[in-house]
This record gives sequence, C-alpha cells and structure tokens, in this order.
Amino acid sequence: MLDGLKERIFKAAKIHQSIGIIVPMNNYSDLSEAMFSYMLDDNADIWIYLMITKSYDTMMKRFNGLAEHKNIKFIDCISRAAGITRNDKGCVYIDSPVMLEKMIIEIMHIFHECKPDVSKYLILDSISALMIYNNPETVKEFFQHLINKSRAENMHSISIVLEEELNEYMNRIIFLNDKIIKVKESFI
Repeated sequence: MLDGLKERIFKAAKIHQSIGIIVPMNNYSDLSEAMFSYMLDDNADIWIYLMITKSYDTMMKRFNGLAEHKNIKFIDCISRAAGITRNDKGCVYIDSPVMLEKMIIEIMHIFHECKPDVSKYLILDSISALMIYNNPETVKEFFQHLINKSRAENMHSISIVLEEELNEYMNRIIFLNDKIIKVKESFI
C-alpha cells in the first residue's frame, strides 16, 4: 500500500507546481517512509527536505545511506534551536524555525547551484510545526512567498500538515497549494 501512496504523491508532484498533503498523525511515519523511499530511488531530480520537527541526525539514523545521496539536501531548523551544533555536507542548519526568510534564502541558494535542466522539489515538513514557533499570519505570508518563489523558479513543492492540527489558519495556508492530497488511514 505504501507504493500506492508513493505513486499518488509523486505523480501529483510532477503535474502540479505545489501540493499539500494532509495526513493523520498516526500515518505520518508511513508517509515519511513512502517519501524517502521515492527520493532514494530518484537520482535524476534534486530534493530539498526542510525539517521543522525532526533533526538531520534523526533522519540519518532512520534512513540508512541517506547521506550518500548527493541529490537530497536538508535544511534543519530544529537542531540549533535545541543547542546542537554540527556541520554536515548534506545539511544547512538554521538557528531557529522563526527564521523564515533565512529558510527561503537557503532554499533558493541550494536550487541556484543546481543544473538548470534538472527537476527541483522542496518538501516542507511540516507547516503545522511552523505554527508552534510563529504567528499564523506570518506563516501564511511566508508560505505565500515560498509558493510564489517556487513557481517563479520552476520548483515543485510538497507541503505536509497533520490532520489533527488543521484549523482556520491552517486551512487558509494549505489550500494555497494547487492540489491537496488527503491521506486516509484506509489508504495506507
């Protein structure tokens, strides 16, 4: 069933400039597994994984061999905020999840270093976590700017939100995407 989820998400990501994924909390790890499985198999495209809830170190421990994939880059917004200071080739560390402009600058910097003819994908994990550190209007402005910048730079974005954290503000943000995929427990 994970293969079906993987196919559904990445088929939509190739067609639409931006997709939003609404996932129940108890299926979040399955979604994460499906996404990394796809990225690890895809050596042709460039991927940036923007992490708000998990550290780079956590991802490296969970997915063996991830660090060797030069086409997958990470932006870790949580480690430095937790007092962890590291330097890794495949990861850019941002001091705090409140540094929204810095996130956009680092995303654009990574993508501008890529060859112009490769497909570029950004995964934002997760928008709902940004709401913990920032006020809702600021997150909405950040997300609008990120979506517009992605379109202008011909990047595809995948935004994740936890179903249990949907509220009025989160709905306004996630529905800025071109396509919404709602992961159901029965689908996984």
